[in-house]
Amino acid sequence: MNRIGEWIKSLLSGKIRYLLLLILLVTAGVCGISAGMDVWQEWCTPPEQIVGEAMMYAAEAPVYCYTSEAVRISDGEETVISRMNGQKNGENVHLFGSVDVIDSQVDVYQIGDTFYRQDIVSGSWLKMTGQNLEATAYLLQEINPLGCLILHADSDVTELEKEKVNQVKCKKFQVRSSGEKTFLTSVWNEYYYTLWIDKQHRLQKAEMIAGDHEHQGEQLKLTVLFDWETPQEEIQAPV
Repeated sequence: MNRIGEWIKSLLSGKIRYLLLLILLVTAGVCGISAGMDVWQEWCTPPEQIVGEAMMYAAEAPVYCYTSEAVRISDGEETVISRMNGQKNGENVHLFGSVDVIDSQVDVYQIGDTFYRQDIVSGSWLKMTGQNLEATAYLLQEINPLGCLILHADSDVTELEKEKVNQVKCKKFQVRSSGEKTFLTSVWNEYYYTLWIDKQHRLQKAEMIAGDHEHQGEQLKLTVLFDWETPQEEIQAPV
């Protein structure tokens, strides 16, 4: 045992000790350079690119869920329009929640290119085909909050102070956009978006405020919170 101890002591002395120290320093230096390059790359990335990548990720990510709330603001008073929950897994989507302005529940599935909608009165599931399919697709576009998060290519982007969303550190951006040609543009204009984007360029939170075409005192406010981490079960057609 004494010989082993002496051998270890001699191993850690002299040139070998300095060699180990050099390896440690080189390893630390490489890690530091790598981290520094990541910070430099993020610092040099234009805000427009970060916002564009986050929007693209939200549109194309295969699995995630979100919650949303739409509010109408009239002369400073807020009225909840809808509270929705959305789940996506591959090509399949499940959207459900309440439309408070008509005191109604909504439950819609998109399985591939087929829609299922629950009848409010009977509770049975209606499979949408033909004209009914088009009507349900339009309904889904109206109530799906992600349909509102489509920005124009020439949107004006401003970076704000960083903030945390659910303990996740995010870059915060304000975006002014005319909005894409959806059902919203027939009623609302002057779109202002506030986006919270994490270091992986994923939307953690999005808020949209739009003004009414005809009534200056009225606004629409939509808030969406994203969850990219919670595993999502396979979404199947309702029975």
